[in-house]
Amino acid sequence: MKIFVFVMCLCIPTILFSQNFNSRVEAIINTNDNKDDILEVTGIAQNKTDVSYGLRYELSVITSNPEFSNNSSKNSQSGFFTLGSYETTELSTTSVFIDPQMQTIILLLIYDEDDELVGTARKVYEASSVSRAAKNEKLSYKKENEGIQLYGLVTETTKTKPGKDFYDFFYQKYQLSQNPENKIIEIDEMISFGRTTRIMVKIENQIIFQFFSRPKLDYLEEMAENALQRVNRYFQDLRKQKQQIMQY
Repeated sequence: MKIFVFVMCLCIPTILFSQNFNSRVEAIINTNDNKDDILEVTGIAQNKTDVSYGLRYELSVITSNPEFSNNSSKNSQSGFFTLGSYETTELSTTSVFIDPQMQTIILLLIYDEDDELVGTARKVYEASSVSRAAKNEKLSYKKENEGIQLYGLVTETTKTKPGKDFYDFFYQKYQLSQNPENKIIEIDEMISFGRTTRIMVKIENQIIFQFFSRPKLDYLEEMAENALQRVNRYFQDLRKQKQQIMQY
């Protein structure tokens, strides 16, 4: 009996550790306010590791009337997808009518191949005739009330159309990634030899990714995806270093 109790005690930390959601794959909810109380909701998945995953998502909109417990409805979208190393992808987009008399909950759940929950994000719009401010219930690395911070800033000094096209591709993908680091990313372009240019992605004057440009959109989009993976890996390493420093 003593041995059985000891084994159970060893299992408890493992179970608790497995509930560390958003550590490998993070669920993100993007919302854009439109007119006439219509909210555009986008579910996003971000891989924080160098391992590829086969995953399943469920994006749900749950509405209920706080005064009547049996007055509620749920609409869901779901699907399977593959997420590459350090990749960020848009899962689904839907439009939601926000009724000020109803509570609206937007919930994104991401499951792995074993149908275990690995990522979760939640936004709540409380029933109110005065304010529709959302409460973001998802854990975040950002700390509030720490002064003004600039997140998601990307600058460019491109010289050619392929350079500008690459910047546009990268910027669009980076905005989806919702990376919490307040670092400025620079897209720089230099003349290499002949008509070829070298495009560099820099953070704090450090080259994170570089390549020789080609005037093909599919190639430039592929390079933008590769650059974003390198940037996400760089930021992930920074966070690990900060956590290690805090432990000591």
